[in-house]
Amino acid sequence: MLDFARAWGLRGMPGRIFHTPDLPSRSFQSMGTLATVTLGADYADLIEPITKHIREIFDRLESEMSAYRSDSAVRELSRMAGAASVAFSEDAYRVLQLSQHFGELTSGAFDPTASPLAKLWGFNGAPVPVTQPSGQSISEVLKLVDYRRMILREGTAFLPLQGMAVDVGGIAKGYAVDRAYDSCVSAGIHDFLIDFSGNVRAAGRPSQRERWQIGVRDPFDGDGVLGKIALPGGLALATSGSYERFVDIAGQRFSHVINPRTGYPVTGTASITVLAPDAVTADALSTAFFVTGLKEARDILEKAHSVELLLALDRYPMDLWFTPGLEAVFKPGPRLG
Repeated sequence: MLDFARAWGLRGMPGRIFHTPDLPSRSFQSMGTLATVTLGADYADLIEPITKHIREIFDRLESEMSAYRSDSAVRELSRMAGAASVAFSEDAYRVLQLSQHFGELTSGAFDPTASPLAKLWGFNGAPVPVTQPSGQSISEVLKLVDYRRMILREGTAFLPLQGMAVDVGGIAKGYAVDRAYDSCVSAGIHDFLIDFSGNVRAAGRPSQRERWQIGVRDPFDGDGVLGKIALPGGLALATSGSYERFVDIAGQRFSHVINPRTGYPVTGTASITVLAPDAVTADALSTAFFVTGLKEARDILEKAHSVELLLALDRYPMDLWFTPGLEAVFKPGPRLG
C-alpha cells in the first residue's frame, strides 16, 4: 500500500515556470488558452520553426476535438448521439481510446461523457441555473453518463443514447503537449519545455546547473506559489485547482469539476498536482484525483505506474499531502518554511 506524507499546514495552481530570462521562448493562443515553448540556449535558431510546427499541431487538434466548434468531430459525435457513428482522425481517435482507458483506470472518476452534467450545473457554455439542480434532474442526466457506453471501432465512435455528449477537455491538452514533446525530440532538440495551460513536459535542462523549475500555485493566493518542483527531463506535470472555474448558484460557489459518479460538483480538494511519465497521464489524473480525493487516490496510484501526487485539501489551515517521489523534487516556498 502506497503511503502519503502529510506535509505543512498553511494558513491562508497552472504553475509558474522559472528559468533564466535569456532562453528562447515563444507563446501563442490555442484551445482557448496560452501555450509556451521554451528551448535551451543552444537551440535558439530553432525557436521560430518549432513553435510554428507545434502551433499547427495544437490548432489541428483543437479543430478536431473541441466541444465548442460546430465543425469538430467531437461536436459531431455528440450531435449524432443515438443516430450514427462518426469518423475520427488518428489523433482524435487515440484521445477517445485514452479517455476510456483512464475511465477504466479510475473506475469512472475520469469520464469524457460527463459533459451533460457540466451543462446542468452551468458550465461548458450553458446558462447558470438560478437554483441548484434537483436530485431528480441529476439522476436523469446521470443516465447519459458512462464512458463504457461509448463504442469505438476502426476509427469511428458512437454514442448509443440521444442526449449523450463527449468533452475531451480533461485530456486533450496533455495529449497535445506529448505530441509537441515528440516533435521537439524528432527535431534533435535536447533541452526544452512545453507549457500548455499548466500541462508541462520538459526534456534536458535549462542550464548545466539546474533542472527546469515549475512553481506550484497557491490555491488560496492567486499571486503566490507553494513551492517549486525540479522537473526531471522527460517527465510531465499537471496542476489543477478548484480556483480555476466555478459558478455561483444562489450565493453558493460550485467547482467546475463534477463527480461523474454522483452528478455533484467536487468539494474538499483545493488543488492537485500530478507528476507522470507523460502529459496525457498527468492531465487525466489531475482531474480524476479531484473526484476521488485522498483515500481512493491510493488505489489508483497502485495501478498507475510511476505517477506521483501532491494534494492540497480545501481547509483552513490548508493541508498538503505528498507521495514520496513528488516530495523528493519539491522545494517549499517561504510561506511553508
